[in-house]
Amino acid sequence: MSFDEEWNRLVAEASRKRDEARMRPASAGDGGRSGTGLEEADFGLQAGPVRSKASGIRTVNTESRSKSKLSDARAAGRSHSGWLVGAASNDCVDAWQRRLRGLGDLVEDAADALTRAMDQQIGEDRSIAAELRASARWLEGA
Repeated sequence: MSFDEEWNRLVAEASRKRDEARMRPASAGDGGRSGTGLEEADFGLQAGPVRSKASGIRTVNTESRSKSKLSDARAAGRSHSGWLVGAASNDCVDAWQRRLRGLGDLVEDAADALTRAMDQQIGEDRSIAAELRASARWLEGA
């Protein structure tokens, strides 16, 4: 369900509850007012799935770092050092490993950024939810 669909559903539900509250006589027990339903609303704010993905990214990245040593190519370059291609092979392997380490660092940075963005988004969503609840309480009392 898209955000707009969910929002429209919540607005319609709140409107329906408001209309029901207006139609209820004051002697119905709660003074004619009912709760907004937001007190127990589930906004779907869950950090677990994102943290799990970020953790999986870090695990795979760590495992791949140990597999990208290219030790066979280095060994070939050392055992045939008299060959002109030996030094070039070693230089190529060194450059490739530096590039792989750099890419691994970028992956780690992306996993960290994903976690930070998720924390920020959930924090903002919770703050907005709290403001909505406070505004709803204020409107009920008006």
